[in-house]
Amino acid sequence: MKIVILTSTFPKNSLDNVPKFIETQIINLKNNFPNLEFYVLAPENTDNLQVLNTNDYKQIRYRYFWPKYFQKFTNNGILNQIKKNRLYYLLIPFFIVGQFLALSRLVKQEKVDLIYAHWFFPQAVTAYMVSKIYNIQFSFTSHSSDLTIVDKKIPFFGKLIIRKVCKSAKSISTPSYKIMSLIENYFTPEEFKRINHYVIPMGINSDDIVLSKEVIKDKNNFTILFLGRFSQKKGVDILIESIAYLNEKNFPKKIQLKLAGDGEEKENYNQQIQNLNLSNFVEFVGYVNEDMKYNLIQKSDLLVVPSVESNFGDIEGMPVVILEGLYCKTPVLASEYTNATEIITDSFNGFIIKDLNPNELATKIFQIINFDKDSLKSLKRNGFETAKQFSSEKNSQNFYKFLI
Repeated sequence: MKIVILTSTFPKNSLDNVPKFIETQIINLKNNFPNLEFYVLAPENTDNLQVLNTNDYKQIRYRYFWPKYFQKFTNNGILNQIKKNRLYYLLIPFFIVGQFLALSRLVKQEKVDLIYAHWFFPQAVTAYMVSKIYNIQFSFTSHSSDLTIVDKKIPFFGKLIIRKVCKSAKSISTPSYKIMSLIENYFTPEEFKRINHYVIPMGINSDDIVLSKEVIKDKNNFTILFLGRFSQKKGVDILIESIAYLNEKNFPKKIQLKLAGDGEEKENYNQQIQNLNLSNFVEFVGYVNEDMKYNLIQKSDLLVVPSVESNFGDIEGMPVVILEGLYCKTPVLASEYTNATEIITDSFNGFIIKDLNPNELATKIFQIINFDKDSLKSLKRNGFETAKQFSSEKNSQNFYKFLI
């Protein structure tokens, strides 16, 4: 069966620092269902990285603007680019047309059986149009509040587009019940029952995760880790300010915050660190590859995912890093905005913070530092058992059912 993965975010190769959760999904599916044949259709951008094709998938990159310099629309995510420069709104029509033409060409040439779009706009909308022309089915995954944003940005017609695309899709999925509820709001209960929908968090590539049996940690530091893209909805500024509150308390260990990743907010974070005199307590690790990532998680005492709702109304679906932290048996502290409450019970298999602000976050971290050692061991085991539910095999089985 031939499937086109239509996405605006996909790594060109192992050196590309864009999120790899869609690649992980494909690898898991291919390993467990080798009869599937994947084509990844993604936009070209401004970098000069070589496009890598593997036994798991073939990449096709399409141009949507000339000269190449202006193809920045998808760098760091579409919403983040628009927030950075409102002129990028002008690229939207070119992007949609380029995507439509490239998808039409690929479907026709390869005689594709199914289009699988990641994100509602514009991918699912494009998939809908092409599916009507070539009479093939399409499915899509909405990773965050992208449908709600379409509704806000396109008054009246936004709702019509949402209803038409969702009703026409073979199946739709979201990584959390919270995101699915946002879609459900556009339909009556009877209408929604007729839509084939699934809640499936994007899984982890457990087949390739090699956990160290003996992890050597810095005994003089309590290491807090953030791992992800530096964008507004990640809430890193709140985490940084909480370190200033923690430094006012007396600890036998030094509090050390490591920020692993990259993104458009990095300079703002750097300035904030300077203003709060936290240079000795906060370290930028930079982008880390897959092997480095798991080693870094294991060496940390706490993984914090302090996501918020952005000014654009963008929220998380379910960050994969939460599952990765649990799988690595590192305690995870996540905000309610991550929707982690759907898999984490506070103080049982991880930690949840409800009132997210610097003072409350510092208080919660202080409680975790003083958490009973035996209870912490039990929490780590419970977290690992939770993460195994989203392993390579189990997650691919869920997505296979969703697609096929």
